[in-house]
Amino acid sequence: MKRRHIPRLAVTGGIGSGKSTALAYLRELGAATISSDDLVHQLLSRPEIVERVRDRFGDVVVAGGEMDRRALGRLAFAGDEQVEWLEGLLHPHVVREIDAWADEQASLPSPPALIVAEVPLLFESGFDQHFDYVMLVTAPEATRRKRLTSKLTESEFSRRSNRQMSEEDKAPRSDFVFENGGSRLGLKEFVGETYAYIISSGEPRRQPAERPLGRGRA
Repeated sequence: MKRRHIPRLAVTGGIGSGKSTALAYLRELGAATISSDDLVHQLLSRPEIVERVRDRFGDVVVAGGEMDRRALGRLAFAGDEQVEWLEGLLHPHVVREIDAWADEQASLPSPPALIVAEVPLLFESGFDQHFDYVMLVTAPEATRRKRLTSKLTESEFSRRSNRQMSEEDKAPRSDFVFENGGSRLGLKEFVGETYAYIISSGEPRRQPAERPLGRGRA
């Protein structure tokens, strides 16, 4: 018997947009979920990765034998060459891990109705081609800055945000777009509608240039 295709949804958006909250709502609905940020955390604990990063940035990025992610972030995002090196090291691992995890989920005796990955640099890395649908969670820059006040300085926010494709460029390449002004209820309802649409659609894999299927704002 031919195995049923389990649709794959990527959740993306700028830093502080609320994409992790959207991922949590999808998990509540029964989707199998994974976060590329969590995978990066795991990768940065692997001895072979730690050693390569130490060789590049020096002992200052390692504390007590473990990666000091804040120190690494400050150094990596200080210049394009450094962050590009780090992304080149980590992104291939992230892609392989997510693909392997998705295949594993689809092979379960009782597979989930939807497989979801949160991928901040989805379009920038070309990883969108691995998914059937894309959900973009966006928010005004001032709102995103405010949400991250306790985590990033103004300059750190700007440097990290500048590494990402603009929200205006991401929207036409996404199937579902939510403008997240701060209403958790609005985001939750939109996520629920998106989930219902995908699992009931039965449509073939998306094409890269398709127009968004749904939009929401809260």
